[in-house]
Amino acid sequence: MTIRVVDAPRPGHDRSSDGRPFSVVDELNCYLDSPAEPNNVQLEVWLPGHLSPERLRAAVAAALADVPAARARRAAGTWWRAGYAWEFPPEADANPVSVTGWRTEAELGAARTRFLAAAPDLDRSPPFRLLLAQGPGWDSLILNAHHAAFDGRSCVRLLRLIAARYSGGQRREALAQERGSVARPRSGSPAIAPRTVSGSRRSGLPLPSWNTARIASEHADRRAARGAPGYGLRLLEWPGVPAAPPPQSRVTVNDLLIAALIETITRWNTARRRRTGRIRISMPVDTRLAGRGDELGNLSRLCTVTVDPSRVADLTLAVAGQTRQAKSRPGPLVGPAQAAVARTRLPAGVKRGLLRLALRSVGTIRCDTSLLSNLGNITDPPKFETLTPTRMWFSTSAHMPRGLSVGAVTVGGRLSLCFRYRNALLDAASGRDFAAEYAAALSALAGEGTGR
Repeated sequence: MTIRVVDAPRPGHDRSSDGRPFSVVDELNCYLDSPAEPNNVQLEVWLPGHLSPERLRAAVAAALADVPAARARRAAGTWWRAGYAWEFPPEADANPVSVTGWRTEAELGAARTRFLAAAPDLDRSPPFRLLLAQGPGWDSLILNAHHAAFDGRSCVRLLRLIAARYSGGQRREALAQERGSVARPRSGSPAIAPRTVSGSRRSGLPLPSWNTARIASEHADRRAARGAPGYGLRLLEWPGVPAAPPPQSRVTVNDLLIAALIETITRWNTARRRRTGRIRISMPVDTRLAGRGDELGNLSRLCTVTVDPSRVADLTLAVAGQTRQAKSRPGPLVGPAQAAVARTRLPAGVKRGLLRLALRSVGTIRCDTSLLSNLGNITDPPKFETLTPTRMWFSTSAHMPRGLSVGAVTVGGRLSLCFRYRNALLDAASGRDFAAEYAAALSALAGEGTGR
């Protein structure tokens, strides 16, 4: 089974007068991208029917023509430049749509893994790629977007724009994007979260970060796992939407998901005789201003929820208290150390090396344990003419030493979870076992996992 490109890329760069410097977060997300750890965002929709590849191609071209931010690329420059800049060419350099076929979900999974094995090249517009995977009875449309240019909500918005053009929608919806830019200062998902809120039964003092738990690595063949590149993915379908058991009325679904991840890591490490201690979970918070919720870009600020499960009386309530605090208070876009690296007047290649060296040296004591990103309830999913998604899947990168992230999205009253893990941390069997452990933990915390 091969992936074929619908249209050949158009070589060369056209000049663009609308160049903008990368923000600090843009820079950091470029530095974090590597062949072993592609810094990309996945958004996938399952459609109860078949799309026309030709019409999809035309719809993507129309959306790119309407929205300059969607066709951004990194401007050319010398090796010793201190930073990068966005430019917005009048036309995309490459057609981002490819098509493949599948007969079983195992084949679909293999095609997905291959497609997400590399982030889109920022030097060629647009900074995203689409795979139309056509199977017996239904299609999967998978978006692979570079994290320097898109976050999860931007990916949803982009698919809505494409779906509207596929369905013959008017340009007025897309033209609202003209004010948006992938280059305004914003936050993202650097490996070291900038803001921490902590929960402890013994005191209200912040918990030190040097005792951060790491997820226990597990492979059937440990030698093969050493330095293994790339990611594995595991999809988990939930029968409804998990509900907080009464009387915890102030606990949200997001709180339950984070608490279940903390509980899962505790169980996982305990069963493998690994220290658990303080668990730190990165949680993205949308920073879009009121009335500008449709902007494209990476516009999420990372907060960190820190809990030592052995020191709290109620895990879910401890998480809920911290998430309320994180959402109600503004915080820095990135941590001071990361900002200093991005802003120093060294060549960008040198700064990239410094950041990756820091991850390898101090990352094991400074990086968060894991990340959970919840897009929430998508009440208006991308609808392609008469085809409304039956499932949506979302995931983001998980650089080592964190090594695992969980993406959550709810559509049609059903929660879908995608576990993305580094192959250097878990193998396929361990990824399946971790997802099963999470399902058990979420069921326990949600009162048998009943929907509401």
